Amino acid sequence: MRALRLGVYYHIPARRLGDTLYLPGFFGRFIDSLAGCSQHLTGFFHTASPDEINLCDYPLTANNVDWVDMGLPHSAPYRTLFARRFTRLIAPHLSGLDALLVRGPSPLLPAIADAAGRVPVVLMLVGDYLAEAPAPFSMRRGLIRLWAWWNAHGQLRAAQRCLTLVNSRKLYDNLRGSVPNLFEIRTTTLTEDDFFEREDTCQNSPIRLLYTGRLSAAKGLFEIVAAMQQLVREGADLHLDLVGWPEKSEPDIISRLLAFAAERSLDGRVHDLGYKSLGPDLFACYRQADIYVLASTSDFEGFPRAIWEALANSLPVAASRVGSISVYAEGAIELFAPANPNDLAAALSRLIHQPALRRNHIRAGLVLARQNTLEAQTEKLVGYISEWVK
Repeated sequence: MRALRLGVYYHIPARRLGDTLYLPGFFGRFIDSLAGCSQHLTGFFHTASPDEINLCDYPLTANNVDWVDMGLPHSAPYRTLFARRFTRLIAPHLSGLDALLVRGPSPLLPAIADAAGRVPVVLMLVGDYLAEAPAPFSMRRGLIRLWAWWNAHGQLRAAQRCLTLVNSRKLYDNLRGSVPNLFEIRTTTLTEDDFFEREDTCQNSPIRLLYTGRLSAAKGLFEIVAAMQQLVREGADLHLDLVGWPEKSEPDIISRLLAFAAERSLDGRVHDLGYKSLGPDLFACYRQADIYVLASTSDFEGFPRAIWEALANSLPVAASRVGSISVYAEGAIELFAPANPNDLAAALSRLIHQPALRRNHIRAGLVLARQNTLEAQTEKLVGYISEWVK
């Protein structure tokens, strides 16, 4: 398998300090891993806006990566209407590429796939704008949904002529039959050096629940607090630690969640630990916790990388039965129905009060996570691309 000259586009913020390029940790690790399997990598990334600079905390270590600055991303409608202002920045570099990897969904995905010309395009889809678009109860929501439909239509048109990789069984099932070159992959940030082994948790009081990732109501944060209320009433001593950053559309999510907890007599039991850089700072939170909880209500969740991180740090996991979570991890985590605090409370109760079950999940989770490291998944990804460009 020959080393390829790859281009990668995603609407990710980047910044340069001296000679070092900084990206958000989850994507920076992926780029370093991909660069290690490539002859050369050209990253087409946007300049970090002032409120995104803190997210660019991962210094790339690969020395075969160039950055083409795509400028500020602007709004989705702007990128859609003025797509050529962005694609013309990519055009001069296409002749030096063996393949162009475009991660999506993204407002520019259809335009970039069209502009690639004869360069083979690989789509890496990790979500679905249309499925997550709000119901059209107002003109603004209606326009958002119309734009999501337009973007999805363009993405499908591109996928029908590209190699398409998806990290969600739901996405795979939806596209199968209409996209000829379609494969399911798994996305992770784990490296072989990230694992932390322990036999058990929940040995001390209080028992610490942990959620990491984007802070959004769609992640089931209010359902977690509602489940905590039920268990605390039954005598459990529970605290919830939140690690992450608010969605731009929900800047007040923490204050709303703390008020929601206070109304349920859970004052002082919900803690905002803020954003933690991927690596020792974030992994310390996993290693101090007793149970990881993800209560997402989105059926297009894919398989969140945070679950891999929790499993690798010997945390038992309770997660909603959405997306590909049950497909990839049933038997290694405790599953519950989405948007159902009672079912979530029952799952947490089983993990707290059944030590044998909890220890079995920890052992099975470690085995599963070791099968899905970044090194292993990147090798598979590059294998798919190499076959495509032959």
